[in-house]
Amino acid sequence: MGPAAWGGPAKPRLKLRVGWLNSPPYQFDTPHGPAGLDIELMGLWAQAAGVQLEWVQATWARQLLEASSGGLDLMMSATPSEERRVYADFTAPYRDEHLGLVALAGHNLALTHLSDLEGQSVKVGVMRGVAFPPAVAQAFAKPALQRLLVPMRGHDLTLEALRARRLHYIVGDAISLSHHAERDSGAPIVVALRFAPAPVHVLVSRQTLARVPGLMARLNDALARVRGSAAWLQVLARYPGT
Repeated sequence: MGPAAWGGPAKPRLKLRVGWLNSPPYQFDTPHGPAGLDIELMGLWAQAAGVQLEWVQATWARQLLEASSGGLDLMMSATPSEERRVYADFTAPYRDEHLGLVALAGHNLALTHLSDLEGQSVKVGVMRGVAFPPAVAQAFAKPALQRLLVPMRGHDLTLEALRARRLHYIVGDAISLSHHAERDSGAPIVVALRFAPAPVHVLVSRQTLARVPGLMARLNDALARVRGSAAWLQVLARYPGT
């Protein structure tokens, strides 16, 4: 199905490099290449925009470096921040993320808010280079919580450190962390504190925007046309709970 099928005129095919990482159920590797909710939604979105995607696997921190230098054009599941706006802009949101504070099952510290961690001798693992939505970012900006954060390369390593009891908590997408934990036979985890769902966007390198005038409008227009389509809803139905 080509771009015209979404109600817009066909446009010249544009090839863009988009980063991905192992973050099931959103992005994960298969013998046939990357798959997952983000991968499928991005594929429909790209069709609507008349864009050809080249998938590039890299850690989150590496993707940010590549986007800042122009080595990557797009990053999925991104949260805007002032630091990132120096080298990138952001599309309209395309889905929500479900951040939470994850602990090993049986952890007995009851939490109702992040401020409950203040004064505690705990370590909180976080994926290196992450940006939080405003409410969570404001909480972690407090020195009493900032000092608890331990940057890690990815969810798989933070989960390993949690199970080895080098960390007390992980802050990240609770759905993805749960999927990671269910795929092996390690100690079970629980979501100790859930945050409000927050929108995520596609990050677009400013170098790419300078090279392709009108790209942001092209992407947002395509998203407006494809989001809510039968194909889009069918993809969402294949990933319940996201």
